[in-house]
Amino acid sequence: MKPNFALSLSFEGIRLLHRAADGWRLVGDVGLDSTDLAAELALLRTKASDLSVGGLRTKLIIPNDQIKYISVETGEQELAERTRQALDALVGATPYDVEDLAYAVSADGPKTHIAAVAHETLAEAFAKEHRFHPVSWVSIPDDGVFSGEPFFGQTKSAAELVDGNVVEADDAKIVILGNVIADTGPVVAVDEEDIVPDVASKEDAPLEVIQPDVATPDIQINTPKEFAPVVDPLILRENTASVEEETAGAPPIDTV
Repeated sequence: MKPNFALSLSFEGIRLLHRAADGWRLVGDVGLDSTDLAAELALLRTKASDLSVGGLRTKLIIPNDQIKYISVETGEQELAERTRQALDALVGATPYDVEDLAYAVSADGPKTHIAAVAHETLAEAFAKEHRFHPVSWVSIPDDGVFSGEPFFGQTKSAAELVDGNVVEADDAKIVILGNVIADTGPVVAVDEEDIVPDVASKEDAPLEVIQPDVATPDIQINTPKEFAPVVDPLILRENTASVEEETAGAPPIDTV
């Protein structure tokens, strides 16, 4: 399944996007300086429910300042060889060991692109708490640094939210077309087999990470073995300094 919503979480604010026929449209955004963040996010959920009969499932958009993008000249090799060379290029390029990174690889003629993010940055607690039901991780790369959508695997919550289905990557990266057009009903139709009722997360249910089988001939996906929790900057938005102090042990990845 592919979620019909995407949630962007960053220090710049929170944005909810809805899938359209030719891209994505903005449902709404909430500033981190909101006097009633929970209420505004609840309103955002209500707008989402009015747009889709398939229930609210989101892919979480990781800010690009947390991602390392590298392009290497590999020649037009098979994907396995491209991936090997791309991983070699990652060694020493971030503060983390390669095994501590989630990554995606894409082919672009003789060039191979890789996007990598530390497991430690993949915190989903905020999205779960506010019932946006996160099921996967992606990013929106700048033009020329990755072909398609960097897909970093399923969230820990996905197993209980998609009823055994596999969350798939999109071929194309997210492109925001503008605002959702009001009073027109769902932006896109949802296949019956993809409809999943909107349910609250089961806090007591065991969580697991499913290895997705979503690789295409030109994209290689690596799903993290586990997603380590970190301090959520949105919960501590009123004290940015405390975020830096509590996350000092997990340095962000420098981008290129």
